Amino acid sequence: MAVLVNLNTRQNPMVATGLTGTQSIKFIQAPRVYMKDVDVTAAPVTTKSAGSLPSGWTDLGIVNGVAKVTYTKTVKEVRTGIDEVLRAEYIGKKVAGIECSLSQFDDVAMGAVSGLSTSTIIAGSTYQFSVGSEDVIQKAILLVIENKLDSKEIQLYNPNAYLSFDIADSSGELVLNLKADLPSFAWGGGSNEAFFVQTHFA
Repeated sequence: MAVLVNLNTRQNPMVATGLTGTQSIKFIQAPRVYMKDVDVTAAPVTTKSAGSLPSGWTDLGIVNGVAKVTYTKTVKEVRTGIDEVLRAEYIGKKVAGIECSLSQFDDVAMGAVSGLSTSTIIAGSTYQFSVGSEDVIQKAILLVIENKLDSKEIQLYNPNAYLSFDIADSSGELVLNLKADLPSFAWGGGSNEAFFVQTHFA
């Protein structure tokens, strides 16, 4: 028999052209995370960053590796009878979040992520953070991920994320692990609700 070579075995890219042009073969993410004060009215960024700092946002610096984006739905079943026949399904819980490790373990990133105010010991030289006294803080968060292969960009935005952090060792370097739990919010001038607005740029 001949060796099979076709669309299935080669896994050729789809031929359809999407809303942002030719579809990416793979999305090899080059991430960057930004934050600012909570947005009272949701305001997703409408322009491609193209590797530049979006206006009005604070840069959290180098992301160690990739950013982890989570969106999960717990599906619950309605079953009846001794045979437990499936009658219906419904969503029991939805969870969304963003996690990343920040390499620049310094005062700007520490202050932004922790929400702690610094105590100045020597201006321009020595500052202290009372780590352990902080609570969960709320900030607008923007994750920008650019595709290394074709420069397409995806932005994930939430106007009022709950932020927490921990300090960890990663291959010999000290990193700041940022975790953002994303609450649902209304946007778009109607009854639309979302955990994050996902914007695609060609």
